Amino acid sequence: MRSKKKNTGNEDHPKSTRVILYTGKGGVGKTSVAASTAIICAETGFNTLVVSTDAAHSLSDAFGVDIGSEIMEIGENLYGQEISVTEAISHHWENLKNYLTALFSSQGLDPISSEEIATLPGFEEASELLYVNDYVKSKKYDVIIMDSAPTGESLKLLSFPEAMSWYMEKMFPISRTTAKIFRPVVKPFTNIPLPDDSIFSSMEGLYKSLRDVKNILTDNDVTSIRLVTTPDRMSLNETKRAFTYLLLYGYPIDAVIVNKIYQQDTGPFFKKWRNTQSEIIKEMEDAFHDVKMFRANLSETEPNGIDNLRELGHHIYGNENPLRIFTRNIPIKYSKTPGGYRVKLRLPFATKERMRLYNKGGELVIELDNWRRVFYLPQTMASKQPVSAEFNNGFLNIDLR
Repeated sequence: MRSKKKNTGNEDHPKSTRVILYTGKGGVGKTSVAASTAIICAETGFNTLVVSTDAAHSLSDAFGVDIGSEIMEIGENLYGQEISVTEAISHHWENLKNYLTALFSSQGLDPISSEEIATLPGFEEASELLYVNDYVKSKKYDVIIMDSAPTGESLKLLSFPEAMSWYMEKMFPISRTTAKIFRPVVKPFTNIPLPDDSIFSSMEGLYKSLRDVKNILTDNDVTSIRLVTTPDRMSLNETKRAFTYLLLYGYPIDAVIVNKIYQQDTGPFFKKWRNTQSEIIKEMEDAFHDVKMFRANLSETEPNGIDNLRELGHHIYGNENPLRIFTRNIPIKYSKTPGGYRVKLRLPFATKERMRLYNKGGELVIELDNWRRVFYLPQTMASKQPVSAEFNNGFLNIDLR
């Protein structure tokens, strides 16, 4: 049962489960920010689940309680979980993994190698995402706060739903009907195991779940991704890259949180640090001018335990409701032009030198650094080829003819 919500005097209550994901460079304090947000939401009266998808779990350290792989109650309206990758794979993928292990073993691989290869790239990430999908659909929680892994791992996590489609199509190109026809004919002549109906059911369920979780995480009315950073050059550069890559995959970023800012009373020893931080914060304001920015000073003590985390949460959000959607962006737009079409994609910190794009069988493929996104073009545009691309005010305009 959901708890009764207090009247906060605004219209920022989630009409459905709200998902807020925090990520950032390692060491910027994203776990503390995620945990403090969860406390504010819970104490406002919302049934709140805070989930760690970081392999180096630290939610337990933040709250000062032992949070395990099962959901546990931390306080009134507040629940926590540190997802176990092993248990997640077993829960969501066991049937499919067993088939792949048998398939690779039939080709001469030893059992240990077969099992390792059967854990396809991204299995771990997808398992974590599927938990979130389960929790949203259960409607048990008003708010799900995700304490995600550092930026690179988070991007792997969030790029997985599309990438997995390729693996599924290559590994399972035959249909359930075809398998039923050929299984009794082929079986006497080969030791290669053909997938049975339970495998196809797992595959179909996987496709649907991955589509569902992608829809959840790209829905601006449901999900917000918030980038946590600190006012130093390395963190700024990584935040700009993460911002761009997340937009490439269509994820809604509604806020940037600048953490661990030195206050003016830190004395002369930190004067240069304060000056450097002020300069970088000004750069951040310019770089993320159209995104809500929050600031948090470096606290005198570690923000551990309920009381300190609550104080941090109030310090970050002030009178703002953390459940609000602070910024709305449309990452991609399609429009008609004389003689063709235009794809307008928001990529504020990308450059042409780091990008490659082409049309492959009706799919617009964009490669940016080490990340690759496939856009399934509308039918009217599927046969068109990119003839030009230019950057304009943070947008990449691609003309197709």
